Amino acid sequence: MAAARRTRATLWLAVPVALLAAVVIPSPGHAAPIIAGGYAFTNFDFPSAGNSAGAGTNANGIANNGAVVGFSIDNAGNFTNYVREPSGTATLLNLPTPGMAFGINSVGDVVGVDQNGNATFLPKGGSPQMLTTPGATSFAFGINDHGNIVGQYSSGGASPGFFLASHNGNGLITINGPGVANIVNAQGVNDDGRIVGFYVGNDGEDHGFMANAAAAHNGTLTGIAIADPTIPNVPGEPGATFVFSQILGVNDHDLAVGYYGDSTTSQHGFFYDTTTGQYTFLDDPAAAFDNGVEVTQITGINNMGEITGFYSDANGVFHGFVACPVGVSCVPEPASLTLMGFGLAALGFTWRRGRRHAAR
Repeated sequence: MAAARRTRATLWLAVPVALLAAVVIPSPGHAAPIIAGGYAFTNFDFPSAGNSAGAGTNANGIANNGAVVGFSIDNAGNFTNYVREPSGTATLLNLPTPGMAFGINSVGDVVGVDQNGNATFLPKGGSPQMLTTPGATSFAFGINDHGNIVGQYSSGGASPGFFLASHNGNGLITINGPGVANIVNAQGVNDDGRIVGFYVGNDGEDHGFMANAAAAHNGTLTGIAIADPTIPNVPGEPGATFVFSQILGVNDHDLAVGYYGDSTTSQHGFFYDTTTGQYTFLDDPAAAFDNGVEVTQITGINNMGEITGFYSDANGVFHGFVACPVGVSCVPEPASLTLMGFGLAALGFTWRRGRRHAAR
C-alpha cells in the first residue's frame, strides 16, 4: 500500500463531474472491537467507500456539535462527499465531484475545493460558492463558528496560506511560512483566530506552524515554526526516524492535532498543545500494517476534545473514525460501536490539499 501522505491535489482532473443532491443515507459502522488509551473510538465507512487498497473513507474535519465532514473513495478512485451526523447517518453533500470537502463548523457550513481547483464554501442546504482568493488555484481547509476560513492559494510560483474573515471574501490575509514564504498550508482556525497548519521547509519536508489572525500587518501574517516531535518507538517499525509532520486542526483550548510521517513511510497521529509545546501520540488501534506501512491521521478536534480522522487496515483500505475522551460527554454514538479505553495521562498537556495528503 502506498502511504496516504497528503500531496498537492491534482486528482480531480481525472474524475467525471456530477452534481450530487442532498439526501440522507444510513452510514454503516465498523463493528470490530477497538480499545484506545483515554478514548472511546467509533470507526465507520461512508457509503460508496471502496474496499481495495487506497480506497475507503477520509474523515477530514469535525464541528463542535460532533458532525464530521469528508469523502469516500470507491475502487475506481471516484470521490463522494458526505457529512456524518452525530447520529451516525451520512448526508450526501451538494458538491460537484471530484471536489473535496475538508472543513465544517457547527452551523453545518462546509469548505473545500471544487472540481476546477477553486476554494469553495458550501452553506448547509445551499449551493457551492467559489471563494474570492488570489491565484489560479486555491483550497479551503478549515472554517470556524464565526465563519472565518483558512486555506492555500497559488500565485506567481508561490503557494502561501490565506485567512478570510468570511465567505464573502472580506478580510483577506496572506500567510507566509516561518522564514519561508513559498508553500504554506493553513489547515485549521479556532474561534479565537488561532491558525495552525504546515509549511515546506528548506529541507523540502513539511513542518507545523501556528499564527494568530490578530497579528496580521498590512494584510500579511508570518507563521511561527512549531518544533518537530521527538517520535516514539513504534512496534513493528524498528529504527524508524522522523521525516515530516502536518498540523491539521485546533480547538478553542489551543489543543491541535495532526500526524507525522517516518522513514518507513508509516504515519501516526498526535496531539500538540500550543501553549506548552508538548506532543502526545495516539493511533487508531484498528490500524494495521500493509506491506510494512500503517497509517493514522488525526485531522480534526472540537471543543469537547472529540477527534476525527482515518486509518488504514491490513489490506490498505482506509476507514474513518471519531473518538471521544473517556469521562467527557461527547455527542452520543451508537452504543454497539463505541468502546471505552484507558487513561491517556497527558491529554491535558495532542487532500486538504494544497499539500494535505489524501489517501491513495
